[in-house]
Amino acid sequence: MAIAVTGSVGYMMIEDYSFDEALYMTIITVSTVGFKEVRELSEGGRYFTIFLIFTSFGTFAYAISSASKYIFTGAYARYYKRYQMENTIGKLENHVVICGFGSNGTEAVERLKALDKEVVVVEQSEEKIEQLRAHGYLFAEGDATDEETLINAGIKKAGSLITTLPKDTDNVFVVLTARELNPNLKIVSRAVVDSSKAKLRIAGADAIIMPDKVGGARMAGFIINQNINRFLDKVAITDQNEKHITEIVGSQLPEDLLQGTVGDVVDHYNAECLVIGMRKGTGEYLVNPPSSTRVSDGCELFFLGSNEQIDALNSQLTQAES
Repeated sequence: MAIAVTGSVGYMMIEDYSFDEALYMTIITVSTVGFKEVRELSEGGRYFTIFLIFTSFGTFAYAISSASKYIFTGAYARYYKRYQMENTIGKLENHVVICGFGSNGTEAVERLKALDKEVVVVEQSEEKIEQLRAHGYLFAEGDATDEETLINAGIKKAGSLITTLPKDTDNVFVVLTARELNPNLKIVSRAVVDSSKAKLRIAGADAIIMPDKVGGARMAGFIINQNINRFLDKVAITDQNEKHITEIVGSQLPEDLLQGTVGDVVDHYNAECLVIGMRKGTGEYLVNPPSSTRVSDGCELFFLGSNEQIDALNSQLTQAES
């Protein structure tokens, strides 16, 4: 475009061509098609034509070089993969957004992927981005405290958020922003110091984890009750094909079972699993609730069993919902 304008103006000034004539001369010169000139060129016109030819060749060569570099250095492939990833993230619903791909974030991603959960990681470190790319994980590149980055990660349609950033102030900001963008989001946040827990609660976090304290407590637990802790590790959900604990939410129960008892629920589903716990609608937890304990719409029952027993119970729940 710039060459066409320069050539047209040049011919109009040097040869006193009309605009149509100047544009025609510019096009046949730049394209090197070899048509006859509009009129015999003056000496100045010939020199200007030489200048125009060299300039157009240089511009064309630069354009080819840039395009080749873009394609052969992998820039085009990276752009295309990013475009595909953004499309994939845009179609996700009820997925998990994880802010930070440090040690805690990595562990969370691996556990969730083992359970076949859709995960999008928010990370700004180029080194971590390369790791995410190598693993084939979905990610949104940028600062997790930036609202636009969270939107790119699909926060508005996500089901859960885990923020594992190293600074509590950043986690508070992420929780505040995410809660505003998606009020129904389930949010779990990392905390480094005890004083941050209250702030994270106010910001909207549903659960707050202090990894250092949890790790220390686990190590102490292995010293005091080694076999118990090994058993708990065994029954914990660590793989999509190996489940030992499941839950029934009160809202999943048939209407005739509401206001019934724990024993009624077990009999209804012919469950061979054990009811090891219950969360009442008030938030109170009961360990090994008696079969006579009343259930309600807002409660949750926790079942322990073998992989086959848990699968059988989940299958009945799925059939009942459909």
